[in-house]
Amino acid sequence: MALLEVGARYSHVASITDKTNRWKIGHKSRRSSLVIHSKTSNVGPLKELREQGQVVLPDKDRIAKMTLSEAFRTYHSYLDNVDTLCYRKLRMGRLGDGGWEICDDGDYRPIAPCIVYSFGINNDFSFDDDTAKVYECQVFAFDPSMNQVSYQRSPRVRFIRMGIDGRDYKRASWEMRTFTSMKKLLNHTGRVVDVLKMDVEGSEWPSLPNIVSSGELSKVRQLLVEYHGPCTEKNDCINRLKLLKDIYDAGFRKFYVHKNHHCTLNNALFPVLRTFCYEIHYVNINHM
Repeated sequence: MALLEVGARYSHVASITDKTNRWKIGHKSRRSSLVIHSKTSNVGPLKELREQGQVVLPDKDRIAKMTLSEAFRTYHSYLDNVDTLCYRKLRMGRLGDGGWEICDDGDYRPIAPCIVYSFGINNDFSFDDDTAKVYECQVFAFDPSMNQVSYQRSPRVRFIRMGIDGRDYKRASWEMRTFTSMKKLLNHTGRVVDVLKMDVEGSEWPSLPNIVSSGELSKVRQLLVEYHGPCTEKNDCINRLKLLKDIYDAGFRKFYVHKNHHCTLNNALFPVLRTFCYEIHYVNINHM
């Protein structure tokens, strides 16, 4: 009986060993075929895009040395691809322009009492109203361009006729403030902003460096921003990539990307149609 048990155990071990060896051989063969495939398939219309258009940003020293074609292809490749998964996204607001996704995963979802700053309204409060209703957050909606005085729209939504920029100033009827200045005005200094949404027609570029350098970005849990501009001028494009790198290094990962079809871009440096308005949705992995 003991011999039979030993034989059975030996047979079982031998079977496992045989399967393991076959898996290793098959895995090695598959890995080799992938290497060969990657080398032989990097030809044709996408060859230069694959070589130059990076979906993972290099360090800022490498970015500074990019040619225009490298910077342009990297900008439009990086913004068009996600870095992380959000398993449950919920759209707040309209399905078209005006609506945005919020990551509802447990580590990132807004939990009352929560604060949302929403910059750029253009008379469409659908995102703000839905977010206030669903998450029971206090939502502060900002827009200096609307012909509307500041007012309390609902118990949880307040409209403020101001805009965001990289410095505080007034121009005609427009009052512009930094993110830090806005938080101070609303007695939110030091508070976490659960969702920061920005659709501000280009003002994101002077505003975000200030938010990064002031340390305020570390107190934001989700960042929803529409980046405007084609990135067709070398120095401008490189500066934009450096800012995107700063945001990445601050812990922000893209969980959803939407190309605004109202901003069509055709350029010989990219083989397919692009947009110059990318709606990017981030979560802050350092603030779970």
